Amino acid sequence: MHRTLFTASFSLALSLACTSAIAAGDLNCTIVGASEVSADGRLEALEGRKNYYETVTGAEFIVQRDTGMMMGRFVSNAGQKVTVIDPGSAQNSYKVLSVSARAGGRVQSQYFEVRLQEKGEKKAFILVAAELLHGYCTM
Repeated sequence: MHRTLFTASFSLALSLACTSAIAAGDLNCTIVGASEVSADGRLEALEGRKNYYETVTGAEFIVQRDTGMMMGRFVSNAGQKVTVIDPGSAQNSYKVLSVSARAGGRVQSQYFEVRLQEKGEKKAFILVAAELLHGYCTM
């Protein structure tokens, strides 16, 4: 009896711990592709051309919708000043701007937008930094 109660309590605690990692309303995003802009302004796929991005397709990351914080293998804005510039709605996209100062006066920034107004479970996203990542998010 004590073992059954312990097992049930442990299972409940584990379940609560796992669900708190992804809060309600957070965006679960999947990268479908990565590109960069060529010198003549065309988009060129990065896959297979740069080692870091060879496995980008299918990679996932989480966006905490209330703070704009992004966490994943290829996507992170940790250490940056993160601003949710539009919380999104059924009529508007969710938008986040992340900016950080680097050594030598360099500024690094990234812009993230998810089309929450699109119908269906999957919502298209675009992330613009030195490269362009695109894919979809679900809530």
